[in-house]
Amino acid sequence: MERVGICAICGSVSNLNTCALCGRLVCNKCFDHSRNVCKQCSSGIIFSEMSSERTGLI
Repeated sequence: MERVGICAICGSVSNLNTCALCGRLVCNKCFDHSRNVCKQCSSGIIFSEMSSERTGLI
């Protein structure tokens, strides 16, 4: 089922995806399909992975 509405990040009217982490409804350009999260959460995941690699946690 497709949802059309206003993207919570950029404000465009578009088909929406739901971020698996924060629950925001975001358009395709604001959604990281490979991680199933919005671009804001995706940047946090990437930062977290980089930090973990530096400390040897991954």
